[in-house]
Amino acid sequence: MARNMNRETLEQKIAKTEKAISRNREQYDRLTAELEDLHKKKKAILNEEILKAIAGSEKSYEEILSFIQGKTDTDSREEE
Repeated sequence: MARNMNRETLEQKIAKTEKAISRNREQYDRLTAELEDLHKKKKAILNEEILKAIAGSEKSYEEILSFIQGKTDTDSREEE
C-alpha cells in the first residue's frame, strides 16, 4: 500500500486520523464528565428520598440503622 501512496498523501491521512482521535478524546472527556454529573444528581435524589422515608417512618433512627447494617432484632437484644 505504501508503494502506491506518495508521502504527501500519507501525511494528510496521518493528520486526518490524528484529528479524528483528538475529537474522539474531547467527546469522551465531555461525556465522562456528563455521566459523573448525572450520577451525582441521582445520588442526591436517592439520599433525599431516604431521608424523607426515615422522617416518615415509625421506626427510630437506631432501628433503621440496625436494619441497614443487617442486624436483626435478636442481634440488637444480644448487644443490650
